[in-house]
Amino acid sequence: MSVRNSGHERLTRRGFIGTVAAAAATAGIGLGRSAGAEQGAASKEGTKRPRCAPVISGNLRPFDPSLDRAGWVKQLDDERAIGFDLLWISHVAPAFAKPLAEDPMLTVLDLCAERKMQVIVDTGASPLWYGDLDLDKELKAIGASVKTIAERYGSHPAFHAWYVPHEIYMAWDSMNAYLRRLYPAVVSLCKEAVPAKPVTLSPFFILDRERVFGDFRFNEPEEYQAYWADLIRLSRFDIIMLQDSGEHFSFCTMEQRRPYFAAMRAACDTAGATLWANVETAEFECSSMEEYVRRYGRVHHSTVKAAPWRAVPIDRLKSKLELAAEYADRIVTWGYYQYGRPELSDKAAQWYRDYQAYVGTRPRP
Repeated sequence: MSVRNSGHERLTRRGFIGTVAAAAATAGIGLGRSAGAEQGAASKEGTKRPRCAPVISGNLRPFDPSLDRAGWVKQLDDERAIGFDLLWISHVAPAFAKPLAEDPMLTVLDLCAERKMQVIVDTGASPLWYGDLDLDKELKAIGASVKTIAERYGSHPAFHAWYVPHEIYMAWDSMNAYLRRLYPAVVSLCKEAVPAKPVTLSPFFILDRERVFGDFRFNEPEEYQAYWADLIRLSRFDIIMLQDSGEHFSFCTMEQRRPYFAAMRAACDTAGATLWANVETAEFECSSMEEYVRRYGRVHHSTVKAAPWRAVPIDRLKSKLELAAEYADRIVTWGYYQYGRPELSDKAAQWYRDYQAYVGTRPRP
């Protein structure tokens, strides 16, 4: 997923994860990711009847204050042309610097309403929340952001939900204690500011049993299920948008991912939340973990220079979408904005056409 630092410099999520890994490890949370070939043996359930159509509803992207109205029109029209009906937008704080009458986020919301697109808005987070673990500081920053968003956008017809950007897979010790206070407090801030609007979170899972990417604790799907059922119930999240990435690698399989989808489905059912899937449309191209170690060593992939990131090939994306549709009620994505927009490159334009052709063959939900 895309994030920005306090200076609004664009970062990919794995760059963010690599930046915070040391701080997070000392706080009791692991952020590294990898594949475990044996993981797929944990589930041989076969294909289930899909809960939703295996198509993407919308993508996560950072708010771009440099984009004018014509630019937003072009990008939103491109997204509608491939079936997107939702915009999940992060880092909206730059819009707050403008007077209300000139707020560019209002233009975005108006354009989305015209296109019958729902908008999920990021609550904001302080740059070093994962290292500071300063609850008062974090809630003050989020509270100010939530108040402004509610005042400016909360009554807009396109405003659909809140997104809490404090991503984890699981947490232990001091980090876990911190999150068990932070999450319920942020959800309460959102629900008090704009009643009846859902609050979302997009956690991930790891497949790195061998600690290739760092000394990060591994958890089995059963532990993951119990942890999230308890945390969702405590926090009162409405929607969990589970990232399907594992470690973002092209060698990660559907059967490695399946047990974590099943675990989160069960957790959401237990806690009364809705499960969406965040099917990532970007991946690190590499044939195997052994090949990765041979090329780069036992290092976190955020440290790899000129890493071979790509848009997920359509045949592989179909498999990812079909897996997600077995467990989730809706599908969103990270990676389209960074790798799939047709104006980015010839490769991106071809990916866009390929996905558009795929969507054209699917019955609409």
